[in-house]
Amino acid sequence: WADPLSLDLIESLVTDTENGSLLFIGCYRDNEVDEGHPLATKLRSIEKRQVQITNIYVGDLNKEDTNELIADLIQSPPNLTQSLSNAVYLKTSGNVLYILQFLSSIYAEGYLRFSLETKQWQWDTLMINSKNIATNAMELSSHKILRLPKQTQNALKLIACLGYCCEEFVIYSMTAGNDTGNIGCVDLIASLEIAVAEGLIGHMGSCYKFAHDQIQLAAYSLIPKKHRACVHLWIGNQVWANKSASPEKALFIAVGQLNKGAEAMKDEHERIELAGLNLLAAQKSKSLAAFLPAAFYLNTGISLLDKTSWVDQYNLSLQLFSACAEAEFCTGHFDEMNKKLQEVFSNARCLDDELYAFFTLTSSLMAQGKSYEASEAGLLVLSQLGEAFPRHSDMKSIIVVEFAKVKSLCEGKTNGEILALKAMDDGHKIAAMRLMYFLAHSSFLGCHDMYALIVLRMVQTSMNHGICDESAFGFCALGIVMGCMFKDTDGGRRFGQLALHFLKIKETNKCFSGVITVVYTYLHPNYHHYRESLEPLEKAYESGMINGDVAMAMSAAAQICFHEFQCGEELAKVETTTTKYMKLMMAHKQENFCKFLLPYSQAIRNLMGYSDDPENLIGELMDQEELLKEVLKSKHMRVAAVIYYIRSWLAYMFGNYEIASKMMKERQAISLFAVPPSLSCAFIFTEGLISFAMSHEFGEEKWSVLAYKSVEEFKIFALHAPSNCEQKLLLLQAESAFLEGEYYTAALRYDDAINTASKNGFIQDHAIACERAGIFHSRQGNISKAFDYVSQAHNAYFKWGAKCKADHLNLQYQNQLSNVQKMENQFN
Repeated sequence: WADPLSLDLIESLVTDTENGSLLFIGCYRDNEVDEGHPLATKLRSIEKRQVQITNIYVGDLNKEDTNELIADLIQSPPNLTQSLSNAVYLKTSGNVLYILQFLSSIYAEGYLRFSLETKQWQWDTLMINSKNIATNAMELSSHKILRLPKQTQNALKLIACLGYCCEEFVIYSMTAGNDTGNIGCVDLIASLEIAVAEGLIGHMGSCYKFAHDQIQLAAYSLIPKKHRACVHLWIGNQVWANKSASPEKALFIAVGQLNKGAEAMKDEHERIELAGLNLLAAQKSKSLAAFLPAAFYLNTGISLLDKTSWVDQYNLSLQLFSACAEAEFCTGHFDEMNKKLQEVFSNARCLDDELYAFFTLTSSLMAQGKSYEASEAGLLVLSQLGEAFPRHSDMKSIIVVEFAKVKSLCEGKTNGEILALKAMDDGHKIAAMRLMYFLAHSSFLGCHDMYALIVLRMVQTSMNHGICDESAFGFCALGIVMGCMFKDTDGGRRFGQLALHFLKIKETNKCFSGVITVVYTYLHPNYHHYRESLEPLEKAYESGMINGDVAMAMSAAAQICFHEFQCGEELAKVETTTTKYMKLMMAHKQENFCKFLLPYSQAIRNLMGYSDDPENLIGELMDQEELLKEVLKSKHMRVAAVIYYIRSWLAYMFGNYEIASKMMKERQAISLFAVPPSLSCAFIFTEGLISFAMSHEFGEEKWSVLAYKSVEEFKIFALHAPSNCEQKLLLLQAESAFLEGEYYTAALRYDDAINTASKNGFIQDHAIACERAGIFHSRQGNISKAFDYVSQAHNAYFKWGAKCKADHLNLQYQNQLSNVQKMENQFN
């Protein structure tokens, strides 16, 4: 079956609104797909997105079709083949596979033959009718295989052990050496070519493939059950002994075969060797971000150990259990992870041997929303590593003191001098840095003061004891602390660039994902276009998944979705991206990140027209009140702030300014630490527009004060990153001039905002600016000009993919359109 990512790819292809010329055809056996099957679930999801699906039931052939098929196969008129097709139909009931196999069978037995004298096909109906037929496709295939030469039978049995297909290098590995006599097939390649001629397998390129999965199962069934383990064991040993042609592929094939043959192993040493090979296969799988196979190999390796393995094979046991705990964490199987961690903590001989398990424990606690428990566990271990942290009520004062220490250590040193520091060589300090890396992420969402202290300690440790992989993260995270706590964005920018330079001089870095995510979420967008962050964040996601840094990978994924949304990417594309990453988040039990994306995803669906209530976050994905209640209870205030922000923005977009203002107040009541600049801009911009709208509606001074304040705040953003914020500032200034009665200036500013939004590539800002310009000119009595701007807004919304908003705009201004048409008719 197709894997989940392939099914996601199919969904993205068939639901792409810009691709109107694609016909996708797929087939499956309906008796193998129930309502809960992933394919059935995916088909329902596709249908909900208004994609037409035509189901064609392909059943068995009727008598007429069977006759037509046979007549076509033997190139004879249908009226002459009726007696043959009747006999074949009686035996096969019209099953196409049975028909083809049965025809092949009666041809081989001489009941169907071509007469050279009459130049026609002839058949013996009586003998055909007397012939027994298998009750299923596998039995039918078995009978055909058994009619082949013995060596060909044995060849098919061998490659059936390898699955549906087999590469040539594996066959050559099996035939290497002098051991081929044991398999009953002296010339494996020649024997397989006979099976190719019989149509049982195909030979394409360097690969042999069974013509049908039932044929593979039939060949495998011919091996007596009691001998199967020995055959798998022999294949695995042969492939591994002759692995030089393709070592990486040989590893997985050999381990798979040896695992199936493990029950035939009589030597304990062999089982230990196989456990080690499973560890190698798991490490390779992990490097490919394939955590499910990695967990399988590790669990298999563990099952090969005996009860005294922690004594007799301590290092191997420690590696298997520690790595398995991490793999189970990465796949979201926390119960299994805890069992493996308990084994490590119960049997590890010293703190150093427990450290890897502690890294997994802290990461898993954070993934489960247990930030406090993660911090407590991590801080306890850090104290044992010589890095104790203070627990005082006056944490702010301690942060100021620790920041002064960092400034003193870095003062007068260039980036080059810092990067030239010696490599950290104290094992406990390296372990402490690794643990602080994990704790920084968990404390960021919980205790901001502890986050600052951890980051400052990471920098101090690097400056005093040398640099390691985690130093790069310490430097870029220091940039956040400097910008948010000490209002030094330029200083923060410097340390972000230092971290990026650090990555360039290090060929491998376990913290690549964390560094890139922090820099391109919190520091780079202060000065550069949001789009410049997309590619680095995608690399951060990939690196995090490969290195098992799942939390950072998902953090990067969340930012990819948010940046695509803020950039004004076509909404269908953003929805596809968001859906893909949300599924991955759920699969890896990273639910907090999924909750962060839910409001955006629902808002996108609302704008695209997939909700009956576009102003509210209620639909297939979420219910705003339920999610809000959940996140407030668990104190996930970032998600709560995003819910209020999105609700205020939707209400504003659909003209419900009072609801928008209420949601705005709720959002402003939440105090957040280190809000990404892209989100800060979104907050201030939206709340500025709402304040101007409320001031127009009600004329209350409090709204004008808030509106003018947003303009002043936005000037700072636009000064540093005009490519992101200039059009937004111009629109706020246009609204300000409109409110103040400076109509000439307002008209100019609206046009400037429209043109700048187009120049910077923000189609949603272009649409909003056009709509607001239309409202402005409408209130000035210039209905014709207002309609021109509204038409531009409609087109921009539609191009963005916000069909629901475009329709809302049409409905809202259809009266004005009618009046304009009447005026034009009178003029004509």
